[in-house]
Amino acid sequence: MTTGSEDDQSITLSFVRQPDEHVAIMRQAGRRFALRRPSNAQNATAWFVLSAIGVGAGLPVLFHLLRGYVFIPVFGLSSSIHEADMAIIWLVPTLIVYVLILVYSNWAARRRLATMQSRIRPDATIAVTANADGASWISTNTTIWLGWREIADISRRNGRIEFDLESFVTYIPASAFSNQGEQDAAFARILGFWRAAHPVQP
Repeated sequence: MTTGSEDDQSITLSFVRQPDEHVAIMRQAGRRFALRRPSNAQNATAWFVLSAIGVGAGLPVLFHLLRGYVFIPVFGLSSSIHEADMAIIWLVPTLIVYVLILVYSNWAARRRLATMQSRIRPDATIAVTANADGASWISTNTTIWLGWREIADISRRNGRIEFDLESFVTYIPASAFSNQGEQDAAFARILGFWRAAHPVQP
């Protein structure tokens, strides 16, 4: 259950935090912040190019060594076998290993997600108050106060109102509002507070 109030000076809302939603928002924000760092994007591109070059140059050498030192002397294959034939033979175990790695990665990701969610207290009620000075998020054990100057951007994503800092995000979920009109009005008020503290430079 959520409640809300509004006057000329402030707006107050409350919502019940859901661990799965909270973790999903944090993960999405982490990916978004990573894309904002040009050095990270450049490093990822460089590693991709180098990996492609390494794989392209390394596979022929690998199959040549396997042919000369494993397949022919160990398995007794004919010396006329070509590297291309070996690639086909190698394809089946490679695909099996790939599938096993994929299954393990998905299992590990689900386990990490479940662990993250278990660390967040379920059904915690969060009260959000925004006024001309900033916004606060208050629960039983935690209080966060942010001045508008600390918040780099405010936007709506997937039905939520999100507040972006340099390396952190907080939010007001759709469950804090009884309908879309109420959310639109609250977003306009909050955005007005934020813009007043971020005047557009001529």
